[in-house]
Amino acid sequence: MSTLDSRDREIIEHLHRTAGADIQSLCDELGVTRTAVRQRIARLEASGLLACEKRSQTRGRPKNVYRVTAEGLHSLGEDYRELAVVLWESIVGLEESDVKERLILQVQERLADRFRKRLAVSESVEQSVDELADEMRASGFNVESDHSMALPILRETNCPFPMLADVDETICQIERRVLEEVIGAPVEFRNRCRDGHHCCEFEVQVAEETPGNSL
Repeated sequence: MSTLDSRDREIIEHLHRTAGADIQSLCDELGVTRTAVRQRIARLEASGLLACEKRSQTRGRPKNVYRVTAEGLHSLGEDYRELAVVLWESIVGLEESDVKERLILQVQERLADRFRKRLAVSESVEQSVDELADEMRASGFNVESDHSMALPILRETNCPFPMLADVDETICQIERRVLEEVIGAPVEFRNRCRDGHHCCEFEVQVAEETPGNSL
């Protein structure tokens, strides 16, 4: 899901605080039109952050009341960037190299497992690249696969870990190794946002097929 803007957060916070509200109550609270509220509610509901339930009234038909889902509550606390940077600085700054390497390896394996479990066994490396790109997009990454060059490219149009990459390049290397594990082929950097490029590009080293020896 895309990042919540201030009005989205205002709606979610109000619904959480009031244990749910209808469209008109939100209009009164926010001072906006029903159309504007309906559009935002529909988007937040489609994203799984809000749910609609019917509540009976003493008179008339039941009314639609919107409440915050568990996912919606999580979204209110998802600005973990500062904490992530502090934790990452603590990990890469460890003097005990064996402890640091074990922690980094655990991070790498957890990230790889997120995608390995969701991908089917592919017939080729090229197919794995395409399927991984699809799965990463479904998980919120801005990524595409490109087969127009000599070797397949995974292209991230923006770095998913910009603040961690600013600390040092360890997170970049972790992401590269994660891609290697999931795709099942060596992966090399072609471009990196950290080096001033507008995107991160990973080049997948597909082995060339050699013709068999004739008998």
